[in-house]
Amino acid sequence: MMSERSDKDLDYGKQLETFEHLLAHVDRLMGEFGKPFSASEDNDFLVVGDYWGNRQIKIEVFNLALFHPHIVQRLQSLIRKMAGWEIVYSAALHDRVPGWPNMGLYIRPHEIIDTLQRQYFPKEFQGFEYEGSRRGVEGQV
Repeated sequence: MMSERSDKDLDYGKQLETFEHLLAHVDRLMGEFGKPFSASEDNDFLVVGDYWGNRQIKIEVFNLALFHPHIVQRLQSLIRKMAGWEIVYSAALHDRVPGWPNMGLYIRPHEIIDTLQRQYFPKEFQGFEYEGSRRGVEGQV
């Protein structure tokens, strides 16, 4: 019989393995649509590579075109069979646009929680809608 400590270590190890597997797929997918973060050039997104024990992949998006429903649908397909996991897809322009609020999408296997405040988006991006989504409020998700 395994000790409680060993069970936790085993569970963490499985989650970390899943995280790393999912991270590689997310990196590859996002690279199809934009430029990854680099300190030396303009960039479109950053996939956060740190695992803190939460079943999440975090993506900071700097190019609002990456909120196109097709891209979000592809991200959701990566976790469709991964119960308990989500992709936190953040519109991270607060460092580039004064007054930009926290907002984004919480992409889960069977739903998308949409906390986007579209009035801050340029007109061409305000109409983005996501199949299977519901509106939410940032900080209450």
